[in-house]
Amino acid sequence: MVIEKLELADFRNFTCRELAFSHQQVIFHGPNGTGKSNALESIAFLSLLRSFRNAPTRELIRLGAKSFTLGATIRTAHGREKIRVRESLSGQRELFIGKAAIRRSSEFIREFHCVVFSPEDRMITGGSSGCRRKFFDILISTVEPEYLQRLSRYTRALLQRNRALKQNLKLVNAFDEELAEQAPCIARRRRFYAEKLADNVNTLLDSRGSIELNYKTDTPDSPEEFLKLLHSRKASELRRSCTLTGIQLDEFEIIFDGKPLRNFGSTGQLRLISLLMKLAQFKLFRQETPAPVAVLADDITGELDEKNLQLFLETISGADQSFFTFASTIPDALKESEIIRF
Repeated sequence: MVIEKLELADFRNFTCRELAFSHQQVIFHGPNGTGKSNALESIAFLSLLRSFRNAPTRELIRLGAKSFTLGATIRTAHGREKIRVRESLSGQRELFIGKAAIRRSSEFIREFHCVVFSPEDRMITGGSSGCRRKFFDILISTVEPEYLQRLSRYTRALLQRNRALKQNLKLVNAFDEELAEQAPCIARRRRFYAEKLADNVNTLLDSRGSIELNYKTDTPDSPEEFLKLLHSRKASELRRSCTLTGIQLDEFEIIFDGKPLRNFGSTGQLRLISLLMKLAQFKLFRQETPAPVAVLADDITGELDEKNLQLFLETISGADQSFFTFASTIPDALKESEIIRF
């Protein structure tokens, strides 16, 4: 079991609600617009400290409120523990594990991991390169907390450098060393996990084809070479007022049966590979991290044919806890789940 109790205050459409769970499989069931996905989003936020719908924090606060608070009672192998997060309109964040205030987000998100399955997952294969970078950044940050720290430092330096390119050219070089220190390490981990994920996806594909994940980056292997590349492009950067080198430009090219999936894949293939990449993410979490793993499935099973539904349910059966949302008929395979009405 991962979560025994969930508490929501001023989150999305909830003024105040408490949900208790006593089963490994939980279904949020009710008409559209009643808050099922919002409840699922609150669980994901407690794990990821971000919305899986890409919503800014301000949009998560109930209209008319000044902040939201989420809490959960988690049962692990070491006993019960309560976690809590509060976010305000001003951007202030408070994190607690038990009664202890937590300063660093990377410490808080180690409590439990979650893998979210939603209709938007198709953007992993059919969307922009930024969608794929985000997918891999979340995956790697969960498995390796140091990666999240490096990525945060790189992103902060990049924002400051881009601002300097627009406003204060004298400061541009001040951020180069930070970028050069972090970028090669980030690129190496992205390449490593692209290969690892592809292996897992191919295992799930079985005889239905094969994929390659080609990691494309201009980032050199050493900080020194990265600095040289930055300096060689300085004139172009000054003209365009943005940094033209680095991991923010990386692409993960997905090749399915020898062809670029994004260009030549059918709608069904795009959906299938997106699903398998999320299932491979789940398998990696189970293989690489000791923390409990929850699966959150937001109204996706209706899009799956019988074979893929069976594969999905078999693969996630190893989750510590699974949450599903349904507005209508619940599949027979999930009829024994605990049902929470909305």
